[in-house]
Amino acid sequence: MLDLHKQNYLKVITSPFCNFINSLERIKNYEKNTLIIYSIALFAPFAFATSSVHAAPITINFDALSLSGVSSYTESGVTFTAPSFSTLDSPNGTLALLEESSPKNFLRADISGGAVSVSVDLGDFGGDSDLLFLEVFDSSDTSLGRTEFFIEASFTGMETLSLSTPGISYAIFGAIDAVGGSSVYADNFTITPIPEPETYAMLLAGLGLLGFTARRRKQNV
Repeated sequence: MLDLHKQNYLKVITSPFCNFINSLERIKNYEKNTLIIYSIALFAPFAFATSSVHAAPITINFDALSLSGVSSYTESGVTFTAPSFSTLDSPNGTLALLEESSPKNFLRADISGGAVSVSVDLGDFGGDSDLLFLEVFDSSDTSLGRTEFFIEASFTGMETLSLSTPGISYAIFGAIDAVGGSSVYADNFTITPIPEPETYAMLLAGLGLLGFTARRRKQNV
């Protein structure tokens, strides 16, 4: 009987302390869970924004244009230049750029802000064999890469040439035949822009916040 009284007495004495400890645990768990939820909520837009940039190539086609003998045209931050070019019906049945100067020259595309990949559809004009090419450069005019595709005189249609490398500032594309430059159609010029610096900053901030959360969780375990 005495032991039972002692046990009840100890329960009464220690009950407030136990309740206090339990309250602290609940507060700690609440703060931990709140911080995790808050971190995820903050980081999710950063991750989404970063993935969106990389997954959003820009394609420029020329179906709605009527160009004749121009030397420059700008769309979506890309400026196309050549001594003289127009839009004409391509082998694909769509309007495409055609370089028309004499002697034949190449088309150049300067990309505002730069790109990490470039592609373009090229097709024969004139029924002769040609060496199609696409070459990309950085801002100091250093070649970052070149790709080529040979077409026979009987070739019809368009061939897609593409290159991927960091730091692309501009591209030059066209065709070369036995004499020199050769006229070709160019369509569906596509770039993947370089992510804005703010995107990298947001990503680093989000990763830092996740690291802080993980460390806080480890300390609270």
